[in-house]
Amino acid sequence: MIQKAVVRKILDPKRAEIEVQRQSACGHDCAHCGGCGAPLERIQAVAINHVGAKVGDVVTIEAENGQLMRMAAIVYTLPLLLFFVFFIVASLCGLGEGAAGGCGGIGLIAGVAFAVGYNKKVKKSGGTPFTIIKIG
Repeated sequence: MIQKAVVRKILDPKRAEIEVQRQSACGHDCAHCGGCGAPLERIQAVAINHVGAKVGDVVTIEAENGQLMRMAAIVYTLPLLLFFVFFIVASLCGLGEGAAGGCGGIGLIAGVAFAVGYNKKVKKSGGTPFTIIKIG
């Protein structure tokens, strides 16, 4: 995925903090559809800076699709998957619906905790899926 971003801070000669306008399914063409009132969100991320971009530059970034999909799968599907696995295992062990639902909730919480931990690990290791490919 290729999109535009603004360089907010230079972290070191090879990495920069960027601000990206979060993409949505509607495309924010409010004049065309009448407007849904969806807020335009901006997120901060770290990008590999091999082109020498400076603070304030508008840059074109490329996101590594494989890593983005892996992160999305962990954040969105793992908690749900663990909910059902814990629920089914509890049901097979003879627990009632309420207890199985509680076990499913524990699985959901475990999935969310894993996703948060994974996110921290990726941030700490500098494993960023973004690369600045050109200025402008």
